[in-house]
Amino acid sequence: MDTSSKDYPFYYNKATYRFSNDEADFVVTLSPTYGEVKIQVSRCGSNILLSLIDLKRVEKFEITSDKKDQSSVLLTVINEETQQMIEIDFKPYFKQIFKEHLTR
Repeated sequence: MDTSSKDYPFYYNKATYRFSNDEADFVVTLSPTYGEVKIQVSRCGSNILLSLIDLKRVEKFEITSDKKDQSSVLLTVINEETQQMIEIDFKPYFKQIFKEHLTR
């Protein structure tokens, strides 16, 4: 997702994706025009929340793997003095890694 394209239309400006692996259910909501990404992870078959990521200033949303047995994304948030990178694996199992780097 490149938030520099705020003038381009996006179908209803919001997309929601629901999918599962063997252990977790995922709801991913994207609002690319505003740079918003929300990822909700719950235990498979229940409403027990495992993780919630709700970001308002995502600079880049990159799909790093999109295969039947492996899927992952990389989110990049750039602030004045830091760059935050969040690596999320959905398959084969859920994993998230949060890294922050100083930009100055």
